Amino acid sequence: MSAAADPALVEHLRARAARDPRVVGQGLAPDDLADVVLDMLDEERRILPAAEREAVVQAVVDEALGLGPLEALLRDPGITEVMVCGPHRVFVERAGRLEPAATRFHDDAHLLHVIDRILAPLGRRVDEASPMVDARLPDGSRVNAIIPPLALDGPVLTVRRFAGRPLDGDDLVRLGTMDERMLATLRRAVRDRRNILVTGGTGSGKTTTLAALAGAIPARERVVTIEDAAELRIDLPHVVRLESRPPSLEGTGAVPIRALVRNALRMRPDRIVVGEVRGGEALDMLSAITIQDTTDLAGRRRRQFPEVLH
Repeated sequence: MSAAADPALVEHLRARAARDPRVVGQGLAPDDLADVVLDMLDEERRILPAAEREAVVQAVVDEALGLGPLEALLRDPGITEVMVCGPHRVFVERAGRLEPAATRFHDDAHLLHVIDRILAPLGRRVDEASPMVDARLPDGSRVNAIIPPLALDGPVLTVRRFAGRPLDGDDLVRLGTMDERMLATLRRAVRDRRNILVTGGTGSGKTTTLAALAGAIPARERVVTIEDAAELRIDLPHVVRLESRPPSLEGTGAVPIRALVRNALRMRPDRIVVGEVRGGEALDMLSAITIQDTTDLAGRRRRQFPEVLH
């Protein structure tokens, strides 16, 4: 077990680093910032065991450049989900089982700061006027945050992580999700341009299954994906990824999935993959599905708008 870093010392060094001319405006890489923090420990003549010294330096780097206490959990390949229930209660899912984590945030403000760091690069926000948000991390992991007044015990943050390599159909057979006959049938349905609806409960593997089925789409086809928070990873050469947008602070500029579905129909798609159908976009999907057969300029019949969705 790794040594724990003293929160007071971490905050002291982080605040000092924020004022240090070697750091301010320099755009330091994590390793360079770690060297500065080590120098600070030496300058203050702090004698720490090697393991604790390493933990303090890493914690300062995580706070200054990353997502604070979340970083240690996100570095653990065995963790598939992180659930933060207020600043002092954190749980993780490991091998399908929930267990408490030793990770803690200082207070609500600290946790909100981490949430804002996740949202800022995506142009999204969460505040009292808009207290729920879906987002994603750079690696594609799905993020959901909900804050007071809707969350009664402090901000709640849920991060669903994804494997480094997307699972394909053969992986689903190996894991027992489906058998070989079922996989062959579904792959044939995809190749034959049948509409497929993938449904299931939270965490049941809908997105994983959808991505695995999309892998059977011929490489020559143009695929448009539409999601609330982009997380689908489809290993094909011609994929256009679209993501919905919430309203701005002024309440304007929202682009819902329904608008993206209508726009996708004008983008000459061979396939449209919709990550979530929960509202008015269902009508547009049904309309698109009924427009199956069209005639191109050469007089050839072709099925224009097959959908793969869940």
